[in-house]
Amino acid sequence: MTWDEFDTEMKALAGKLDYKPSGIVAVVRGGLVPARLLARDLHVKDVYAITVRRVGEERKLTVDIVEDISGRHLLLVEDMLETGRGLILAKETLEAKGAIVKTACLYIMPTSEIKPDFYLKEVEDVVRFPWESPRARPKEIDR
Repeated sequence: MTWDEFDTEMKALAGKLDYKPSGIVAVVRGGLVPARLLARDLHVKDVYAITVRRVGEERKLTVDIVEDISGRHLLLVEDMLETGRGLILAKETLEAKGAIVKTACLYIMPTSEIKPDFYLKEVEDVVRFPWESPRARPKEIDR
């Protein structure tokens, strides 16, 4: 996938949203770029990030939102869902803090345990995003 293809897919996803969040939350790392582009397309200024780490088969939240989000309408964003377990944990955590949460991602696989509120396509294989390409990495990183 090229950056132009990715941007086209993100605009298509933004066009499917019938939700106006007051903030967007990226699930780090995959959700960072999609969250930023959705914030641009939806004209949302508040963008947050939370980190979910895989520990064996379990997921653990390692970075959380510290400000009061009670009553906020948030859009929780990932790039792609294979199992969806990280998104489930993040959503439950935000809802436990009183937020009203909708979820979005570009692609879901049939193995996902959650179907997001908004997604573009179901896919059979993992999608390689432009930031995952060796060409997307600065040469210093490859040394």
